[in-house]
Amino acid sequence: MKIIPPYSPVLILAVLASIALVSGCTKTATTTAAAVPPMPTVTVAHPEKSVVQDAMDYTGRIESAHSVEVRSRVSGYLEAIKFRDGQQVKAGDPLFIIDPRPFLDTRDRAQAALSQAMARQKLASAQFARLSRIHESGASSTEELDRARGEFESVQAAVLASEADMRSAELELSFTTVRAALSGKISDHRLDVGNYIAGGTAQGGVLTTIVAQSPVRAVVEVSEVDFQRLRQQKKFPERVQLRVDGVVGTQSVPLDFVDNEISTRSGTVRLHATMGNADQAVVPGNFAHVRIPVGTPQERLLVPDAIVQSDQTKKMVLVVDANGKVMAKRVEVGSLVDNKRVVLAGLIAEDRVIVSGAQRVRPGDSVQVAKPANGG
Repeated sequence: MKIIPPYSPVLILAVLASIALVSGCTKTATTTAAAVPPMPTVTVAHPEKSVVQDAMDYTGRIESAHSVEVRSRVSGYLEAIKFRDGQQVKAGDPLFIIDPRPFLDTRDRAQAALSQAMARQKLASAQFARLSRIHESGASSTEELDRARGEFESVQAAVLASEADMRSAELELSFTTVRAALSGKISDHRLDVGNYIAGGTAQGGVLTTIVAQSPVRAVVEVSEVDFQRLRQQKKFPERVQLRVDGVVGTQSVPLDFVDNEISTRSGTVRLHATMGNADQAVVPGNFAHVRIPVGTPQERLLVPDAIVQSDQTKKMVLVVDANGKVMAKRVEVGSLVDNKRVVLAGLIAEDRVIVSGAQRVRPGDSVQVAKPANGG
């Protein structure tokens, strides 16, 4: 029998082969165990029940309830500007001065013509009175009296015409001072001193604009479908909820205007909601969020708005069924209430809605469920 030495190369190779075989089996087992990932953990909660007011949410613009384009009623050269760009003005404040000298001349001529007419009236009146007395004594003919009467009535008419010319001249002279038609904030001036202003026509240039800062109104365009839904209620809404982000919180304000027709261009109806703005915090042009109530308050289910997913035109939320599998449920959603979305259909109160961890799972996945956020 051949004896193998203790440190024979053959023995060493056999030992190394055994070690490699055991190591490979262990690594294979470890890899196989690592290939099975643990089930993801999600947090679930039951939909919240609450009595809420169904509503339609729209975004609109803030407009001034009153605004005006300042134009001149007469033509002439701009002589002075009496305001500072962007300042607050009051109704009646002088804004622009147009050279009044040509209008002063016109007024003076009208005054002279009126004086002449009144002098002729005085003479004609005296002649008519004298001929009337003479005619009563038979010393004058009826023809002479008629002529005197005609002359007197003619100069009376001339006086009336001269008075009208005088009023017109004074009116045009007053128009050389362009005044603010309303109180509000004025824009910048569009023409500098020395420019010619073509006034008195609709084509006359705008000198500036004034917008009233209080009250203001939110203008929204409601779709035809939503408008018909509002009309089908027993009573059309009289108040809406209005919010201007970063400026004012939610306020209840009157809905004071509904247009009388549906626009054929946009298929919408224009609505106005007016709010006071005494502190002038809201500026015309701000975006406004308007919530229009629909129907009467009802008990509804609510879920966090962040968990509502969109699939093209569909809305859905992820729930966990009794077997611990993820399901996608299509839902019909309503308005937003304090960061929670009203669910009109598609969920029941017993559903376990995934409120955390939804980004790590897909419908059909098995999951571990953490304790519901609301303890359900």
